[in-house]
Amino acid sequence: MKKTFVNFVLGAALLGLTACSKTSSAQETVKNQANETPAMGAVYKAVGVPSGTYTMDKTHGYVTFSYSHFGFSNPQLRFRDIDAVLDLDADKPESSNLTVMIDAKSIDSGVDVFDEHLNSSDWFDTAKYGEISFKSTSFTRASATTGSIAGDLTIMGITKPLTLDVTLLVAKPHPFKKVPALGIEARGMLKRSDFGLGKYAPGVSDQVDLFISAEFLKDK
Repeated sequence: MKKTFVNFVLGAALLGLTACSKTSSAQETVKNQANETPAMGAVYKAVGVPSGTYTMDKTHGYVTFSYSHFGFSNPQLRFRDIDAVLDLDADKPESSNLTVMIDAKSIDSGVDVFDEHLNSSDWFDTAKYGEISFKSTSFTRASATTGSIAGDLTIMGITKPLTLDVTLLVAKPHPFKKVPALGIEARGMLKRSDFGLGKYAPGVSDQVDLFISAEFLKDK
């Protein structure tokens, strides 16, 4: 089973594709491809991003989160082991599906002793709850390159709804992999107390800010 998380989220590619419009000529399309920018919703289909299954490039997938530590600092933590699969319907993005899975034990604070504490029963209890997952339930398009993805986030066996604001960075053939590819960023917020992780709140903020950046490659 492919592994996954927020929401992360990662479906903005779906949101931008429906806004694609036809270019007036083949010459205009070539010109646009030579000057690609994140706002180029009009040529995403033209550069060959078809429907199909897209898997996250594990060497270019990042899920990070931050919170206030008694107001003294805003720690930046991440998960090292992430898997995500996007089943893309390029003609009807709202019918697409995103599944993300994270190995909870791969939490990384940059401090070994703190990582051990976060894995303990005081926090994520990863011996009992080894996976964090996110499964999309809907996509909403705001513009050619922005929108939101809603889904169900499960942490420590507790499932709550989560919505991410997503930006499509680019959709085009990968220059090295030679397959269709997508690049997205997503941001969201959750309350850790909703998942049984509310210790030391509000000194340590209950609100946790999420940031996701990921590249997806079409399966061959």
